[in-house]
Amino acid sequence: MHAPTKINAPAHQPNSFETYWSDAFPKVEGWVDARLAPWVQLIGSIQRDQNIRGNIGEIGVYHGKFLIALAHLSRPGEKVTAIDVFDDQEKNLDGAGVGSLERLRKNISAYAPTALDYEFIKADSIALTPVEKAKIMESRGPFRLFSVDGCHTAEHTFNDLLTAQDFLSPGGVLILDDFMQPHWPGVTEAVHNFYGRTVPRIKPFLYACHKLFFVGYGWHSTYFKAFAEQAQGRSDMRISSNFGSSVVTLYP
Repeated sequence: MHAPTKINAPAHQPNSFETYWSDAFPKVEGWVDARLAPWVQLIGSIQRDQNIRGNIGEIGVYHGKFLIALAHLSRPGEKVTAIDVFDDQEKNLDGAGVGSLERLRKNISAYAPTALDYEFIKADSIALTPVEKAKIMESRGPFRLFSVDGCHTAEHTFNDLLTAQDFLSPGGVLILDDFMQPHWPGVTEAVHNFYGRTVPRIKPFLYACHKLFFVGYGWHSTYFKAFAEQAQGRSDMRISSNFGSSVVTLYP
């Protein structure tokens, strides 16, 4: 694992989720559905109301479009961690976004909230050893918001789900990108393997815009009820059963 690089965001930049999403979000390169905004905000509200503590992280950040949004849900003093191969593109096996650390740093400097500790770890997530993961958890974790959007092969995604599950704080949410996305079938295969080959400690509670949201068993009811109430009456909402759990499903 390479030594991490750090950057401190300047003090004059936007400091709210709404301002970032409306003004800067369209300017940052990446593939995130703008319709996610109210659902991501609701997670932040639940975590604030329930006093759920932890930091923010993502595997597979590209140029930071979603990571910066999550950072805008942060509290002063929290840490934001990005794990990516960045410019080491020979490790980008599926070609899912040719990222640039320089571009990410510029976007963080331009659009990220202040008073946070940012760290960028250049590594292939599947190659992280248990010792390296433990060091990340010790110095950067645990995480209350953790996004998985790295290499989309079944093997990488399965590994990233295991890693992210171990990184979560109590009440923390894991957000998996491109579930049931036909262009990236490896992600869906990985989730089936996750529930078929292991005994997970997390359950899905929301599916929206091809992202599947998980939380620990003891917190599932809290999140599910809040999202079901918020989505009640919408024509695109159904309550579905996924891997034995009730899930608020918003589609398309």
